[in-house]
Formats: sequence, structure tokens, C-alpha cells
Amino acid sequence: MEAENRAWRSALACLPERLRRAAERTGGDGGGISEIRIRAGGLCCLTAEGGNLSCEVSATKEETAETVRLLCGGSLYAHADEIREGIVAAEGGIRAGVAGVAVTEDGRVRSLRDISSVCIRLPKRRPGAASAVLPLAAAGKSVLVWSAPGMGKTTLLRELIASLASAPYCRRLAVIDTRFELGAGLGTDLTADFYRGWPRGAGMEAAVRAMSPEILVCDELTGEGDAAAVRAVRGSGTAAVCSVHGGDFRTVLAHPLVREGLFDVLCGILPLSGTGGEEREEDGRVRVTVSGGRRIEVRRLA
Repeated sequence: MEAENRAWRSALACLPERLRRAAERTGGDGGGISEIRIRAGGLCCLTAEGGNLSCEVSATKEETAETVRLLCGGSLYAHADEIREGIVAAEGGIRAGVAGVAVTEDGRVRSLRDISSVCIRLPKRRPGAASAVLPLAAAGKSVLVWSAPGMGKTTLLRELIASLASAPYCRRLAVIDTRFELGAGLGTDLTADFYRGWPRGAGMEAAVRAMSPEILVCDELTGEGDAAAVRAVRGSGTAAVCSVHGGDFRTVLAHPLVREGLFDVLCGILPLSGTGGEEREEDGRVRVTVSGGRRIEVRRLA
């Protein structure tokens, strides 16, 4: 709770005074708050346990711009590359998504102007969220975590990092933290090396070449470039723990990296349905547990 309150206070410090007061009135001490959403000319709100709470104010364009400036510590220039990618990494493990008008050249985004929306995401720790897959990852199995967006893939990976990179495991981890999320709120007393802001493929290549990790962790694989990098990671003998978006087991099973046998374990995070509980199939290769109101399905492929 103390860490949660610190994150809330750090996020509030990134808001202009009028918006800060409105967020405090709505969110109290920040318990359960995961996001603060600021919209120029639109309703500002908080996200709490999957629901939305209105702050009953609309931000001005000036207040939205001031929010971005505060997130950047007063230096927009220092964060220009991040902003171009639609994110800002602030102090205290705070990460914000930004939306606005893209300035493009040859089909590529060169900069972002007239920022109209800011989503400040508070780092959340959920101790035990990775317990279903931790023993397998610690044993050197390569794990692919999958779910629909917003189900907790990044949270599970973050807790897996915290456990694998500390006693009793103390594995050498390389973490490709492209969007500054995987290391948020974890502290520094870990046997992990973080490649923050790196493109996934380039980060994976650099980490394997320079840091000789036992386990490489990467969130939200997309496209053939990321897939090729994972093939290189596995070819080097390094275990991989990654995540992808996926709606169901059959779709994930058809993923090229799964078909090629590059992952030993599939870990799905699904909405809780029925009575929950825990079960194990007769062959011992599938285990279903309930954690944090979600159904965690772990399937061993090898």
C-alpha cells in the first residue's frame, strides 16, 4: 500500500494544480487507481479496478501541455524520441501515453504536436501474480505469455522479473523494456540489466551479444522483426520469456514462434468464468489457477 501511495503522489505531481485537486477529490489516497486520463476539452477520469471514475472536469489545451511538460521534468527536448513513439517515461516509475497530431515524413512519424490526451499509468505490483509460471521459468523453460489487451501480461512479466532476479534464484536477466513499463516500481536491487527505450529487435540482439543473459524478457512481440530476434535469442541458447496479444489458445498455438518450437510453455491470462478453482489435466501438462480475479492457464509444450 505504501508503494501504491507513492506512485499516486508521483502521478499527482505531474498535474497542474486544478486537475490535481480534481483527481484528489475523486481518487482519495489513490487506492486501486491504475490510470489518470487527461483530455483537452474532454472529460478527465481515473481508472480503478477496470472501471472509470469521472473527475468532473475538462482540461484546457494549456493544462494538457503543462501535464506533458511536468512529466518530462521541464525538458520536452530530452523526451522527444519517446514522445514520437507516443510515450513519456517520468520519475518514480510513472509512464504516460500521449495522443495528438502526428507529423509524418515518408510514412514515418517524425514528431507529435498538439497533444490532446495523456494517460498516466501508475506502476502496480501484484506479488504472486507470476507464481503459476515461476518454477518453469526458473528452470530455464522459455515462456510465452498471452492474453487480450489489458488482462495483465505486463504485470505478470514484471513480477516474474522481480522474482527471477532476486534470491533465491538470482538469474542473469536482460529485460528489453521498450516502453519503460517492465522495470517500473521494481527498484534496483536485482540481477537484471534493463534496455530501456530500445526497439525490441535491436535490444534483444545487443543484450545477447553483450550481456550473456540466462533469460531474456521482452513484452508484446509484434511483426517479423521481433520474431527474427527471438529466433536469434533461442539460437544462442538463451531462454526467452515474452508476451503477445492473443484472444484464444488456438490462435496462439498457430503463432509462427510456437509452431517452430521456440517456446516450451504457454501462459494464458483469461477472464474468470464459472466457479473458478484449480484443476490439473490427467497428463499433467495443463494447469489452471485463479489469481487476482483472472484465470491463469499454463500449458507445457515441452
